[in-house]
Amino acid sequence: MTSSYRINYQLRAHKRDPLIEFIKGLLLTPFILHAKPRKPVLTSPQASGHESIDNILATGSGTGNVNNDDRNDYQEEEKPMVDANLQRYLEIMKSVEVMVEEHRRKALKGVPEHSRLHRIVPSVASFFTPLPLEAAFLVANAKHSIAARRFVPPSFNDIRRILNTAQVMAIAPTLSLITFDGDMTLYDDGTSFTENSPLIPLLIALMRAGRQVAIVTAAGYPGDAGKYEERLMGLLRVFDQQKLSEKLLERFYVLGGECNYLFRCGWKKCETTGESVVGLTYIHPE
Repeated sequence: MTSSYRINYQLRAHKRDPLIEFIKGLLLTPFILHAKPRKPVLTSPQASGHESIDNILATGSGTGNVNNDDRNDYQEEEKPMVDANLQRYLEIMKSVEVMVEEHRRKALKGVPEHSRLHRIVPSVASFFTPLPLEAAFLVANAKHSIAARRFVPPSFNDIRRILNTAQVMAIAPTLSLITFDGDMTLYDDGTSFTENSPLIPLLIALMRAGRQVAIVTAAGYPGDAGKYEERLMGLLRVFDQQKLSEKLLERFYVLGGECNYLFRCGWKKCETTGESVVGLTYIHPE
C-alpha cells in the first residue's frame, strides 16, 4: 500500500531551486518545439494492416511484425533530428555557462547584482569555479539520452546531475583532498567496510593519483585507533594485501567524533604478532 506520508508528500508544495527551475524552463523549448513523437513503424502481412490481438499477447508487445528494413530506415531518418536537437540543448547550456561566468566576474568586482543571471534569478548565490555546463551535458546525454527523448522532458534530477558533473569537472584538475562520510555512504549504517566493496579500488585509485582521501565520521572514539580500525577492517585489509607503500598510505586519513580526532593510515607493528600491518595512528593536537 502507498503510505500516507508518500501521498501527502505528493500533495504538498515544495521549495524549488530557482536556478534549476530556470535551466529546466530553457530546456523545455527544444523539447516542446522539436522533439516529435516517433512515427509508427509496424508493418503487418495481414490484409487489415494491423497485428492480431493474439500475436500481441503472445509476443508481449505490438512489434512482433516490425520489418527490420523499415526500422533501420526510420532510425537513419531520425538520427539527424536527434543530432539537431542535441545542438539546440548544447547552445542553451553554453549560454547558461556564459551567464554564470559573467556573474562570477561581476561578483569579483563587488557588484553581483549587475549580472544578467542575477536579474533573471535574483536568489542565485556565488559560484566559486567556472561551470563547464556544455561538456557536462554531453556526459549526461551519453548516459541518459536526453536529446533523443520524445515524451520525458529534462527533469529536475537531470539538471541537478548536470550541475554536479560540471562542478566535479571544474575542480578535478586542482583537487587535492576528497572526503567521504562513513555510515550510509561508504557502508551501511552501523556496519563495517567490507573487503568486497566496489568502492575500495576507486579509493586506491584516488590515492595513486596523488589525492588525499579522508573518511569523516560522527563516530567518536577519543584517541582509540582500534575502534576505527574495526569499522574499516575490510579496507585496511585490502591495503595490506596490496602492499601499498608508506607514502601512499599516508594519503589516507580518518577524522572522527565530529572532526575532533584525526588518524593517519600507515604501516605499524601488530601488538599480538609483531608483524607489520596496515593500521591507523592517532595524531595528537599540538
